[in-house]
Amino acid sequence: MKLTLSPSPLLCHLVTLSLLLVITGCTATTPIAALSPEAQRVSQSLDFWPSIPADGPSLKRSFFTTIHIAGRRTTASGILDYHNPRDFRIIVVTEVGNVLFDARINWAGVTVLRTMPGLDASIVAILVNDLSRAMQLPDSLDGLVLARDQFILRRTGSDTFRYTWTFDAVTGRLKTTEIAMGAFDTLRIEYLRYDSRGWPEEITLIRKARFYNITFTFTDEMKEARSQ
Repeated sequence: MKLTLSPSPLLCHLVTLSLLLVITGCTATTPIAALSPEAQRVSQSLDFWPSIPADGPSLKRSFFTTIHIAGRRTTASGILDYHNPRDFRIIVVTEVGNVLFDARINWAGVTVLRTMPGLDASIVAILVNDLSRAMQLPDSLDGLVLARDQFILRRTGSDTFRYTWTFDAVTGRLKTTEIAMGAFDTLRIEYLRYDSRGWPEEITLIRKARFYNITFTFTDEMKEARSQ
């Protein structure tokens, strides 16, 4: 008598699913309840970000910056005169004291006030808009999931762009934001370091479709410590 061993349908299904996960690079995710300790951890870390009352004075944050645009590298410093993610002014000055650019953003959009000769105002407008996006946080954590060792939140913004926020599973702090802005055009923001107040201290913006990346290292906390 010849015996034939046939794998069970469940086993076949599991093998097929495993192969698909390997091929597509999918990662299993676990939904996170809004009132769970994990979601509270993320929420609390976001609460530390600078928040200015509507009738209060602006927050002035000094910084150093390294800018790479179209293969050219520039180091500079400046001041971020901040009210909220959609209302701020930024002045960037080169190492020799020349204004690289001076621009502001508010409800009317970006206004480029000054640029160094040879620097196109449209490039500055893109940078300022992208910096504004880097400081915009999700309005809720609905849909937050755990994937491996990090929390992920995906959402389509009012601007129709697709946002993906990634948070550290231990601290709850925002690690990266990726914004799909069009075919082959993704803005990636990396929050590399936070200060003792929980404010972003070092931020890198990368947008390959626009041939630029820029890093801001904020120094206002260090200056406050030295003045005390």
